[in-house]
Amino acid sequence: MVSISFLYPTYLWFMLLIPFFVFVYFFGLAYTKKKSFVFSNFQALERFYGIEFFSKNFFVLYLNILILTFFVLSLAGAVVSFSATTSSYSYVLLIDNSGSMSTTDISPSRLVAAKSAAKKFVDSLPLGVNVGVIGFGGEAVVYSELVNDKMKIKMGIDNIDYGTVEGTNIYNAIISADRLFDKMGNEKFRSVIVISDGQVNVGEAPQIISFAERNDIVINTIGVGSEEGGVSKYNIISKVDIDFLRSLAFNSEGNFFRIEDVGSMEESFDLLVDKIDDEIDVDVSLYFLMGAVFLFTINWILFNLRFRVFP
Repeated sequence: MVSISFLYPTYLWFMLLIPFFVFVYFFGLAYTKKKSFVFSNFQALERFYGIEFFSKNFFVLYLNILILTFFVLSLAGAVVSFSATTSSYSYVLLIDNSGSMSTTDISPSRLVAAKSAAKKFVDSLPLGVNVGVIGFGGEAVVYSELVNDKMKIKMGIDNIDYGTVEGTNIYNAIISADRLFDKMGNEKFRSVIVISDGQVNVGEAPQIISFAERNDIVINTIGVGSEEGGVSKYNIISKVDIDFLRSLAFNSEGNFFRIEDVGSMEESFDLLVDKIDDEIDVDVSLYFLMGAVFLFTINWILFNLRFRVFP
């Protein structure tokens, strides 16, 4: 069964504008019709006002009501609930954006490959899975809170660029992920997916694993880099620290994978998703906003071109 709820139901009061607009519309029709009897030259009046007096254009009315409805539903934070196959886990993507990720042994760079793999993972998820996005180097930056809107998640991934603080601190990134999970406050299992070349210079594996165990976090790791490595921006050979990344995953009951090219991860994503049947909530407010903007654009085009001829 499908149901709809609202994060900010107070804004639904704006729906009262709909009968007001309908009243104004029909009042305008009546006023225009009455005014038409004062003028003997109907064609001149129609050209002046840009309307057809005796044609009740309900299409325009319906279009404007739909635009207003979509805007109000978006403002109220519409959420659709239904039963579907989803994941028992919530995820935080930890994407390494340190200087070593600029290495080009994977074309065009390790960071681009990491972001591509992250977006493909998001696309592979069933509906209703909460995912957060954190970019980390010397510091951890949250690019997306835990949400189940794939469009918002991928926008967060796209916004990741190279960090301004030198270093690679996975421990700090795991702590930041734990804070995101705590904000959600739900009972789903917690999993982080570390996408990195493993060139860590802050924190050690036992410290990271101990924190993950205390906070019930499963660490999955994805190593980004070729077997032979590549020359980093520091003019040194940068290789993937497979042993470090594998130890994080193994000791936290997670999985380890390897990216050697941009398109090599799709077949492995199913191992990261523990699917269950559950009631899920999907925030559709952004889609209502996009629909309202699209309809407003159509309305504007019709209004401006209906009585005009293209040159």
